[in-house]
Amino acid sequence: MRRSENRLRILDALTGRGDFTEYGPPPYSAADVVLMIGGNVRNTSRALKRMEDYGLVRSEIKLRNQWCEVPKPGHYPRQVRCYWSLATLEEDQARAKAWRDGSAERSAQALDTMIKRFSRG
Repeated sequence: MRRSENRLRILDALTGRGDFTEYGPPPYSAADVVLMIGGNVRNTSRALKRMEDYGLVRSEIKLRNQWCEVPKPGHYPRQVRCYWSLATLEEDQARAKAWRDGSAERSAQALDTMIKRFSRG
C-alpha cells in the first residue's frame, strides 16, 4: 500500500500524541480524525477501512455518548468503530489507560480551580 500524505496524517492522528486534552485518548473514530486533520468523514472512514485491510490499523467497536436531537435532545450511547495505529498500539494503549485512570483527579483539580476563580467576589 502506498503511504500517501493523507494516510500518514491519519496514522499520526491515531497515535494520540499530546496530552489528550482536546480529543481524549485513543482509539479514535473517523469523525475524531477529521476534527484533528480535516477532510470529510466518508473519505476518512474509507481510508481507515483500507488501512485496516493492509494491517496498518486495528479497529474496535466502542460505546460512546453522542448528542442527538431525536427522540429528545440529549446524549445517547452509540456504537462507534474506532481505530488504533498498529505501529504504536502498546504505547498508545498504555498512555490512554493512564489518562483515563487519572481523570477523576484532573476533574477534581479543575473543579477546585474553577471554584477558586469564580468565588473571588
